[in-house]
Amino acid sequence: MSVETDRLVRKEVALGQIRELVANPAFIGELVAPLKTVNSDDVIFQYIAPDVDGLAPARAEDAESELAAKDDTVGSGRASIIDWAIKDHYTASDVTRYREFRRLAELAGSEAFPLTTQSMTEDFDTKLARDTASRRRKLDNRREQLVIDALYEGAITYDDGKIKFGVNYERPVGQQDQAPAALWSATASDPILDIDTMNEEMYDTHGVRLTRAFASSKVIRSVLNSDRFAARSGIAGATGGVPVDPKYLIDGWGVEAAVAVIERATGVTFTPYDAVYRTRPIGSKTVTVNRFADESKIVFLPPTDALADISELGFGATLTSPHPEGGWGSGYYEWERSTVDPWGHDKGNGIKMFPVLPHLEYSYVMKVLA
Repeated sequence: MSVETDRLVRKEVALGQIRELVANPAFIGELVAPLKTVNSDDVIFQYIAPDVDGLAPARAEDAESELAAKDDTVGSGRASIIDWAIKDHYTASDVTRYREFRRLAELAGSEAFPLTTQSMTEDFDTKLARDTASRRRKLDNRREQLVIDALYEGAITYDDGKIKFGVNYERPVGQQDQAPAALWSATASDPILDIDTMNEEMYDTHGVRLTRAFASSKVIRSVLNSDRFAARSGIAGATGGVPVDPKYLIDGWGVEAAVAVIERATGVTFTPYDAVYRTRPIGSKTVTVNRFADESKIVFLPPTDALADISELGFGATLTSPHPEGGWGSGYYEWERSTVDPWGHDKGNGIKMFPVLPHLEYSYVMKVLA
């Protein structure tokens, strides 16, 4: 088998391995903006720079038509913006030792050094698999962060000191981080009225009612702060100076029951969202848990099929384009590189992608906690 043919076979196997790895089930990026294949990077940028006029202008029969107006918010640096990649480097000693022990195992068969050679080769194979899973996890984390930034903040702002860009998805100001009359941490809060008021505004403005909501567990638990839920239980006052709490007096009464009441009253289904990723600076023993989304906010979205008639992407999609190292296929790609001197080895994975949410005006972000 030639080197080129062997490389193709190994690439196919490696791509299969990383694509079979399962993404974090706590992520919502696939629900909101599922991966959608496009033919080239240009298609992604055509979507990122969206149409800004919904009506065609009139012209005389023999006149030249007007140029379609696009909001050119992103100019250059296409590959830098949409190509996300990460690699691991294996030193010459790692690679050489692995190759030597693998060769010993092949020559000795099952008669000599079976434990030593087997453990050495298995340890290195395990390390490769562990590193591959880690790279996939970091790529998935990046995808989730892009979608969540767009969804919660209405924009993606990126600056790692080398590459800097911003994409604004144009959610109306009056639908971004709007606070209810009383924060849900207060006893005077009224979650049902807040949601109904929001939906009335959305229907009057856009002709759509929002039926899906993503919020942190902290937000969802806060609905029980409202005195209206205590009144609903029929229990009020205090005993011996201790406030009466329905949770302790009524079996089955709690956050789930309160949210079920809100869902039946408003028609909005709540989904808890608490996904995180972890970081630890080099040299530090402290692990930091980073939330993808602001835990004080609720994002309200339309039904999944509400925009099918006005957008081929529906509410949104994460567009992914082909890459030569993926056999000119979209989605994840893989590469390997060996240096001549020293004999080090690099293995990496990437994906060309960017979330496109063409109709973020059909969404609403409510900031209900301080």
